[in-house]
Amino acid sequence: MTAAGRPVLDPATGRTVTHVPDTDAPGVADAVARAEAAFHEVWADTSPAHRGGLLRELAQLLREDRDELAALERLSAGKPVQRALGEVDFAAQVVDWFAAAARYPVGETHPAGPGMRTYTDRVPVGVCAAIAPSNYPLLLAVWKIAAALAYGNTVVVKPAPETPLSVRRLVGRAGGVLPDGVLTAVYGGATTGRLLCDQPAVGMVSFTGSTAAGREVARRCADGLKPVSLELGGKSPVVVFRDAELDAAARAVVTGFTGNTGQMCVAGSRLIVDRAVHEEFVGRVAELAADLRVDLPEDPGTDLGPLISRAAADRTAEVVEEAAARGAEVILPPGCSGVLHDLDSGFFVHPAIVDRVPFDSRAWRAEVFAPVLSVASFNTDDEALALAHDTAYGLSASVWTSDADQVERFGRALRAGMVWINTWGDTEEPVSVSGLGQSGYGRELGIHAVEGYTRPRAVWVAHRPGR
Repeated sequence: MTAAGRPVLDPATGRTVTHVPDTDAPGVADAVARAEAAFHEVWADTSPAHRGGLLRELAQLLREDRDELAALERLSAGKPVQRALGEVDFAAQVVDWFAAAARYPVGETHPAGPGMRTYTDRVPVGVCAAIAPSNYPLLLAVWKIAAALAYGNTVVVKPAPETPLSVRRLVGRAGGVLPDGVLTAVYGGATTGRLLCDQPAVGMVSFTGSTAAGREVARRCADGLKPVSLELGGKSPVVVFRDAELDAAARAVVTGFTGNTGQMCVAGSRLIVDRAVHEEFVGRVAELAADLRVDLPEDPGTDLGPLISRAAADRTAEVVEEAAARGAEVILPPGCSGVLHDLDSGFFVHPAIVDRVPFDSRAWRAEVFAPVLSVASFNTDDEALALAHDTAYGLSASVWTSDADQVERFGRALRAGMVWINTWGDTEEPVSVSGLGQSGYGRELGIHAVEGYTRPRAVWVAHRPGR
């Protein structure tokens, strides 16, 4: 880090585009203090209708700044232009949805005796810390911000150190809509995150990132008995039966392991295919993957941009080479001699299929966070289910079959927080999502988000005191 601050790199070129200073301990404390003051003095007593109106204004700002925000996502996260624009659009939809959700009824009225009324309601947590990742810098920050604000909380957001630019722009613009202190930001890496989690006035922490980092967040928050919402890693299976619509399944598999250049916690990175169609299906997937264009993100025809860092690209190559050395068949696009793609000094990789992968290899076990697909085959339903569950993660799973019995069995049996049947990757703002196992807990989006950002109370009202 230079005296000017932490460098922000363009992953498409490896060049520094700006510097953003890390927030020091006094700065973190000040941001939280401002958020706490805003909560008590302004925001907690604001009506749901008024909060919803301000959130609708925030959604409009996202739409007005669409091109600029997408350009910032392209610059620091390496996102192809069309993908970045789509994510800004989705972020605005999410804010609009929570603007309406602020007025959804919560709580129950319970039967009580004469002169007594008993009910439950929900109250905001207070100051919420939102720690966002580098793969969807703006979108996942907005998921947290919109939900927390809708339910009467204030927010201190910390974007990933590699990708602070779009969130910084959003927070700056939000200052013209929201009261002072309602939405503030801090910047930096793990040290800043620890400082934020340790602040006594922070009432809950919502974190998206690696499982290892999520464990540390949970440990730090445990001392203060702070609730946490953790959306962590994944190593998600895609199970394809011989009776599936194979062309549609192959397209979904390719999208599932190459989308966002594989930098998705829900990536369908393990293909488990019926042995009867193994060769045919892997061949279809390889052909489709080979047609994808790896190029600079500003080019409208680019399908795969760079990974977030040189270390990520090097680690991807190491994982694939290790599997090949142990007997796996590595399928790369024609003409590619290796995984790394030499393009303008950026952090580019080719999509790689690792067929007949050793089950104790990193390619099968670890979240690579890159466009790498590991392939295994099965003979029976039980074997397919066992392979699908051969992971500590439980974020998502996908099954492809035309057999109604298999749809029912796998739909009920798969241990994953998101299950797609004859589809992959569908996400909508009204539908709450989460993980199981080492993929975390807590809910993002939808009506269940209220559970993380509020606390239930039981209230008894005696209309005849002293009864």
